[in-house]
Amino acid sequence: MSVTTKSLLAGTLVAALALSACGGGGAATGGTGPASGVAVQGTANCAAGAAPITFWAWVPGMVRAVAAFNASHPDICVSLQNVGSGNQEYVKVTNALKAGSGAPDVAEIEFDELPSFEITNNVVDLSKYGATQYRSKFVPWAWQEVSQGPAVYAMPDDAGPMGLYYNSDLLTKYHITAPATWADFASAAAKLHAADPGAYLTNFAAGDLQWILSLMAQDNAYPFRYSGGSNVTINFTGKAQLAFADYWQNLLSQHLVNATTDVDATAFADLDKGVDATWLSSAWGPSYFATAAKDSVGSWRAAPLPQWTSGAKVAANWGGSTYPVFTQSQHPQQAATFAEWLTASDPSWAILKTEPSSLFPTYQPLLTDSSFTGITVPLSGSSTPNTAFAAAAANATSVQWPPFMTEALTESATVFAGVLNGTGTLPDAFRAFQSKLAGYATAQGFTVSTS
Repeated sequence: MSVTTKSLLAGTLVAALALSACGGGGAATGGTGPASGVAVQGTANCAAGAAPITFWAWVPGMVRAVAAFNASHPDICVSLQNVGSGNQEYVKVTNALKAGSGAPDVAEIEFDELPSFEITNNVVDLSKYGATQYRSKFVPWAWQEVSQGPAVYAMPDDAGPMGLYYNSDLLTKYHITAPATWADFASAAAKLHAADPGAYLTNFAAGDLQWILSLMAQDNAYPFRYSGGSNVTINFTGKAQLAFADYWQNLLSQHLVNATTDVDATAFADLDKGVDATWLSSAWGPSYFATAAKDSVGSWRAAPLPQWTSGAKVAANWGGSTYPVFTQSQHPQQAATFAEWLTASDPSWAILKTEPSSLFPTYQPLLTDSSFTGITVPLSGSSTPNTAFAAAAANATSVQWPPFMTEALTESATVFAGVLNGTGTLPDAFRAFQSKLAGYATAQGFTVSTS
C-alpha cells in the first residue's frame, strides 16, 4: 500500500498493520509529554518511580497490550499516544529527531520506512539489549528486514503475507480452478473474459507501488538492493524486471485484467458484484473488503499466490510494522525491553491477535497455532483463510528497502498513472520511474547502480 495506507485486519480475520487503518491508540507522555489535545493511555498500572517510556502507535486496541506490560513490569511505565497513522507519524518523528528533542522512545514504523531512520543513525542497535535471543521466534524474512549484519534496528511485528483471494462461486460458474501458476493465471483470465466480457479474473493496481513491488519480489524481480551506506541499486529495466512488466502489460493490453485502483470503494464493488473474480491480496485485505461485501459474503476463499515455476512455494509480503527504539531515548534498555515483549511474547500476542487489533504475526509460535490458522470469518464461509496466509508468511521473500521509500511512493503516483488510464505501458513506466528515482537518489548523495 501507499505510505499512508498500511495494513490492519479488523474483526476476527487476520491482519497486518495498515497505514490507513488507524483508529485506536491513545497518547504518550514519557520524556516528551503528550501532543496537545491527545489523552495519555496505558498508565493506569504504573508504579511510582517507574522509568517513563513514550510509545507512538496507531493500532486499534494497542492500549490493552501497553496496560498488560505495565502491570507485569513495575519498574517501567509505558504511555501510548496516537499522533497519526503512517506518514503523519513519520513527519512528527522526523521533525523531533531533527530538533533534538520530542521524539518517542519507541514508535510503530513500517518495514519499508525503517531504512530511512537507519541511515540517519536515529535508531538504537537492539542487539546490545538482548534482541538477538528472539531471532528464532520470527519468520526469517522479517528478521532480515530489521537487521544489518549483527545489528538489529527494530523488532519485527505484524505482516501482510499475500495470497490469491477468490470468489469460489464465480470461478465454479466458469469452470475455472484457482490458478497454480502464472501461466495458468493468464489462461484463466482469457477464459473468464471470453465467457463474460464484463468480468475480469483480477484487477491490476498500477497506482500502488508497494503492491507491485511485492509481486515483483515473488518473481525474483525486486528492483532495489540496499544494505546500508551510500550505495543503492535501482533496477526496473533488467531482464527479470521487464519480463514481469511484459507479462502484466500483455494482460492489460488485451483487457484481460481490470486496470483500476485497489483497496477502495470501486475495487470492493467490483469484487462484490463479480466484475473481479479474484484479488491478489494481503492477509489484512479481506477485512477491508468485508465491510463493503454484500452479495458475495461466504463465497471467498484464500489460496497461495500462483507460481512462476510449477511446484514452487515462493510467497510475498505486502505491509507490516516494526518497533525501533530511537536514539533520543533516555531509557533505551527499558524501551528495548518493552519492544521485545510487545513483539516476541505470548502474553502480548494473546492480546494483539484479537479484536480490535487483530494483527497478522511474524511471530512463529502463533503462525503454527491451530487456534489462529483455524479461524473462520463470514466472508469466507466455513473455510480458514489464515491457513493459506500463514503458509505464505513462512515463505515470503526478504527484500532490501531503499532509504527513500517516501519519495518513491510519491513519484510513482504520477509515473504509473498512464498505466491505469491506458495512455502508457508498464514497461515504459518502469523505464521512466528508474530514471526519475535514480536522479533523485544521486542528488541526495547516493551512488546509484541500475543493474
